[in-house]
Amino acid sequence: AIGNLDSQASVITISEAGENAATSVTATFKVTTGGITSLSSTISNVVTAACATFQLLDSDGNVVASNDTSATAAQQSAYAEWLDGSLVLDAGTYTATATAGNGALLSISSQERQGTSIEIDSQLTGSDATEYYTLSFAGANIKLDMDSEKISNMRILLYDNTGAVVADSNGDAVQQQSYIDLTSNKGLSADAGDYTLEITYADGADATQAINYTATLYSGDYYGVVYKNAVTAQAYDDSASGSVTAASDAELYTSTKYNKIYTSAADAINIGWMKQDESMLDVYSMLTAADNTDYYKFTFQEGDALKFDFNKTTTTDTSGIRVQLLDRTGTRVIADSHGTDDQKDAYKELTSSTGLKADTGQYIVKVSYVDGADREDTAYEFGLYSGTTYVAKYKTTASPQTFANAMLAGEMSVKSTQVSIASYLQAAGTDSDESLVTALKSFA
Repeated sequence: AIGNLDSQASVITISEAGENAATSVTATFKVTTGGITSLSSTISNVVTAACATFQLLDSDGNVVASNDTSATAAQQSAYAEWLDGSLVLDAGTYTATATAGNGALLSISSQERQGTSIEIDSQLTGSDATEYYTLSFAGANIKLDMDSEKISNMRILLYDNTGAVVADSNGDAVQQQSYIDLTSNKGLSADAGDYTLEITYADGADATQAINYTATLYSGDYYGVVYKNAVTAQAYDDSASGSVTAASDAELYTSTKYNKIYTSAADAINIGWMKQDESMLDVYSMLTAADNTDYYKFTFQEGDALKFDFNKTTTTDTSGIRVQLLDRTGTRVIADSHGTDDQKDAYKELTSSTGLKADTGQYIVKVSYVDGADREDTAYEFGLYSGTTYVAKYKTTASPQTFANAMLAGEMSVKSTQVSIASYLQAAGTDSDESLVTALKSFA
């Protein structure tokens, strides 16, 4: 909400006596599109009804409402509605009069109500590409002044309180004409009520380029009050995850898998399929001293580029994690966070907002420790994306396997089992608590 938008107006007031005492006063006003009026808003601070006769006349001089004893029942009923603010009028020009009675004197004075202006200073960014502002309007017209060096890259829309588009800089012919009126000296004629202003990138504009702008709203020709709104936009995030936003109706699908200690690309866990702007794949797991390498395969069904990024909330430190993107055979490295210069460049593209150009087909993601890193338990979560949005999220939770589980499942060879037991016994025969704990962890 950015404030109330009002045009300059005058309020006519009357009292029982004053320097400019008179026996009658008159106020003329217009109803532009039909609406409700009240005696207190047309002629305020009224004297006691017994001291004056009040009448409301239309442009033809016909009495619409009156408290005169000679008035018709309909006119007196309309007067009662006028008094409590429930009288509905058709569009047109009306005149309100007050005539003194019983020797009372009336005086008239004019009180000016200043109009308002609303100013917005903000910025469009790739991470904050659309901004909405709501305002309450009570004037005759709305005027908008947009100040930006890149106005041609922007799209501005105005909605009424039903959500209907009133004006659109890039809309159909009628909406564009309304936008021209909105940004002209005459302004856009509009009913009183609540409105929403949407400011976003124009179709085809580069959303990675920030756009600074100032939007100022007026009504009428004068204003005495300015509502200033300095809005801080979210800085652009050029990472893969920062360039993708879930659809409002995106659905979540979950599955549970099991990472094995002794595995290879041929035994990679299948985490699903992916289509550009339709689906994303999410994996949560953990590297351990026992389960130190994980493989995941997926099918890229449709799209131009692949994006990979860690979930920075659940993966707090990635310095000890190595990520490799492999072909379907697991023999060719396409991108590697700790590989050759070319492979690291490809990984940088993979984790960028634009992604890594890729053909459709099957791929494998390998997650392991960086060479020489401490093999501490390291939880990680990553996402695979294509495009800038998705309507389905497939999350796989893959539990790490322990030596004990591997032996119980018969997935360890006799030799590897003997090596593990020998490691434990050797640790048990030393005075090192640390080596014993490490050996015990492998069987946990």
